[in-house]
Amino acid sequence: MPSGNSKLIYGLLAGIVVLFVGLGGLYAVYTPPWQTPDEPAHYNYAAQIVQEGCCPIIASGDWDAAYLEELKEEQFPEEADLSAIQYEDHQPPLYYLAASLVYRFSGGSLTALRMLSVIFGAGVVLAAYFAIARLCPYRKPLALAAAAFTAFIPQHIAMMAGVGNDSLAELVLGIITVVAITYLGNPLSEKHGGGSVPLDISSRPHAAALGGLTGIAFLTKLSIYLPAVLIVAAAILLRWRYEKHSLRWLAEQIGWSAGLALLIGGWWWVRNITLYGWPDLFAQRAHVAVVEGQLRTADHIASLGLASYLREFFTVTYHSFWGQFGWMGVPMPPRDYLLIGLFLIWVFGGLAILAAAFRDQLALAQEQQGGMVILGLVMAASALGYVYYNLTFVQFQGRYLYPALIPLSGLIALGIWGWALLAGRLFRSERLQPVLDWLPLAALSWMPFFALWALFRYIVPNLG
Repeated sequence: MPSGNSKLIYGLLAGIVVLFVGLGGLYAVYTPPWQTPDEPAHYNYAAQIVQEGCCPIIASGDWDAAYLEELKEEQFPEEADLSAIQYEDHQPPLYYLAASLVYRFSGGSLTALRMLSVIFGAGVVLAAYFAIARLCPYRKPLALAAAAFTAFIPQHIAMMAGVGNDSLAELVLGIITVVAITYLGNPLSEKHGGGSVPLDISSRPHAAALGGLTGIAFLTKLSIYLPAVLIVAAAILLRWRYEKHSLRWLAEQIGWSAGLALLIGGWWWVRNITLYGWPDLFAQRAHVAVVEGQLRTADHIASLGLASYLREFFTVTYHSFWGQFGWMGVPMPPRDYLLIGLFLIWVFGGLAILAAAFRDQLALAQEQQGGMVILGLVMAASALGYVYYNLTFVQFQGRYLYPALIPLSGLIALGIWGWALLAGRLFRSERLQPVLDWLPLAALSWMPFFALWALFRYIVPNLG
C-alpha cells in the first residue's frame, strides 16, 4: 500500500502540529488561571528558582489541604495568596529550570509558561508520528493518524497547555521510544528481489544515546522512570539477541547506557538522600509526610466497599482520560463519554477484524517485532505506575496514563485500518484502495473540533 507523496505526508504532519499549537494556545489563553491540576505548585517551583536558586526543598507547610479546597471552591480569586502552595518541590528539576528562564524573561507570565508546555506538547505529537512511522515506514497514514489522536484529546491538550512537568516528561519518554525503535534497526527498507533490510548500523543511535536520554528522564519526572529503564533495557537485550552479539558487546552496551544515565541523573538522587535521608532517593517519603489530608486508598475502600471503589476507579479514569477539567471538577456530559465509547468499540472491532482476517498484513520483521515490544512495555509500565500510585492515594486521573499515549495512538490507527482493509476486500476496487489508506486519519477528523467545543462549551463557562 503506498504511503503517499512525502511532501503531502510532511505537509499534513505540519498541519497537525500547527493545529495542535493553535488549540493549545487557545487553551493556554482561555483556561482561567490555576485551573489545571497542581498548576500553582508547579508555577511556584519555577518562581522559587528565579528568586532563590535551584532547587527548592519540600517541607512542612507546603501543603494546606483545607486552604486548597477553599481556593478550588472559590475558583482561585485574583486576590488569593498562592505563594505558599509548594507541594511539588520534591519533583526533579529539569522542567522547572526551563520554566524559570521563561518566568524570568516574561516577568512571571502564566500564559508564557503555559505556552512553553504547549511547545513541549508539540514535540510529543511529533514523537508519536516518528515512532509509528519507523515501525511502519510504508504506511505513513497510520503514523499521521497516531499523531492526530495524540494531538487532539481535549484533556491532553488541557494538560499540555498548563504549567507542569507532564509535557516535558511525555516528550522525553517519546524521544526515548523513537530512539529505542531506531536502535533496533527500524525503519526497514525494501530489498531488491523482495523482503526488507534493517536500518544500516552506521545510521542507528549508540547505546550512549539511550543512556543519556534516560539520565534526562531521571531529571524530569518519577512517572517515566520505569518505562524509560524498561524500554532501554529491552532494546539492548533484543538487539543482542537478534544480531547474535557477544557477551562483551552486551556488557559494553549496558555500561554505556547505565553509566551515562547515572552520571546525568544520579546526582539528583544523591542530593535527595543528603536532604531527606536514606533511603529516600526519590523524595517520596518526604512528599508523603507533607501532604497530610490527601485521601488514602485504604480509607476510601473502607468507606465505599471494594466493588464501588473499583467502579469509581474505572469510570473516573475513563472520563478524565478524555476530559474532566479543572481540578477534576468539570466533567463532560454523559452523552459525550457514550459517543466516545461507541467510537472506541468501533476501533476495537477493527482490531479484531485485523487480527482475524488480515493476519498476513501483520507479518513483521524481527526489528518491527522488537519495536512492538518497546511500545508494549511503555503501555504496561505506565499502567503499572498508575495502579501503584492508586494503591496509596486516591488519584483517579486518566492523565497519569498519558505516558502510554504513543502506543495507544498506534492501536487506534491500526483499529481503523482494520476497517479500511475490510472495505477494500468487500469492494474489490484498486482505485478505492488509495482512498481507504487515508481512512485512519479521516476517521479522527472530528477530534480537533471536539477539543475546540470542549474548551468553549465546558471549560470557559464553568471555570471562568
